[in-house]
Amino acid sequence: MYFEEFFVGQHFKLNPIILTSQEIYEFAHRYDPQPIHIDPEFAKNGIFKGIIASGFHTLSMVWSEWIRTNRFGTEIIGGTGLDFVQWTAPVRPGDTLYADVEVTETLPSSKGNGGLVALKFTVTNQKDETVLVTQGRVYLKRKGD
Repeated sequence: MYFEEFFVGQHFKLNPIILTSQEIYEFAHRYDPQPIHIDPEFAKNGIFKGIIASGFHTLSMVWSEWIRTNRFGTEIIGGTGLDFVQWTAPVRPGDTLYADVEVTETLPSSKGNGGLVALKFTVTNQKDETVLVTQGRVYLKRKGD
């Protein structure tokens, strides 16, 4: 989608995401090897009373599912960053995650060759608990660029 096809208040729903124990372990072992993600005995005695997914894993899975929607197509120029990331509840093995993506801002480039789109991701689990809220910005082509 081109910059002009996004508008403030627009929402997209992503396909449900299920994180398995194996996926949680493999991601954490490689990228976030903290005991709460990879050591069942340690995690059982901790504040969360069991293994939880790395927040970065949750963020990556949601972003991956967004990219699979192909909304950006070949019109994306690149990401410019995240405004915020809030992990508000743990994600556990077997949880099903649902993501709502909202366009919160559009800003045409002053140079006339594209524009920024801010996307807010609100992710909930099967209990309707919010587990992640984040907002990122991407630079997209405009029609005719």
